[in-house]
Amino acid sequence: MALPWDVFATPIEACKLARLGIERGDVVLRPAFYRQLGASYGAVARASCPLSSHDAPQADCGCGFYAVADEGQLWRLGADEPELAVVDVGLSGRVIEHDHGYRASHQRVRAVRVHGVCVRCGRRAEVFAERRFGGLVPACRRCARRPVDARAVSNALGVPVRFTTDDPPPASLATRFEFVVAQMLVPLLILLVTAVVALATNSGIPLACGQLGIVVWLVTVPSLLGRLGDRLGIAGTEAVRLQHRWSPVVAAVAIGCDVVLTVVVIAARNVIAY
Repeated sequence: MALPWDVFATPIEACKLARLGIERGDVVLRPAFYRQLGASYGAVARASCPLSSHDAPQADCGCGFYAVADEGQLWRLGADEPELAVVDVGLSGRVIEHDHGYRASHQRVRAVRVHGVCVRCGRRAEVFAERRFGGLVPACRRCARRPVDARAVSNALGVPVRFTTDDPPPASLATRFEFVVAQMLVPLLILLVTAVVALATNSGIPLACGQLGIVVWLVTVPSLLGRLGDRLGIAGTEAVRLQHRWSPVVAAVAIGCDVVLTVVVIAARNVIAY
């Protein structure tokens, strides 16, 4: 909710989250989270409204450049995401103040700080890796298939771009193993229980219920991984990195086991009707 005043001022120092990318050969900043009407921007930019011809921002519209007053508010935007950069900006022109930040008509990027760990392996980041569709993410030289030097990114964007040095180290192999196995235990347990019940009752209904349970688990487990990381002593950024790296594997294993177990049960008890 906007407070009932606007500010026409000299630059207001603030910060925000964004993604680095390459578009048409130029290094740009992209919105931190996908927005259908969101556009990339450079070091100096002026906001425009994608829905109307009015000047941005307006109190009754959501247009303008968003930023928060200090880094303590970035957690609201997902600051543990290892692919996101913290962008220090100066807001000017018309600035609308909200409860936790601002919307502004003009924005000048002061500096860009990127998590200093490789998004793939967790080692210290040395370069950026260029992904499909031009995304730039921190990476070590071993994991970067298309490396881009950080100095080249900084020169192209026209502002300092650096890797942070206070990121947590990668979790130990044993801890990572526990993190992955803990995600697999529930779906595997669901499959085993439903398979036993299906064989005992000669019915396919328990298998259908088990498949529904696996779907529910795969949908809800991302919201539980933060607590799982805390329990295993894995810091926030490292937990998110492990989630991105291994959650697709967990889902694939769960679905594969589901298919195999269903075929085995059908073959063993000739359960055809679900």
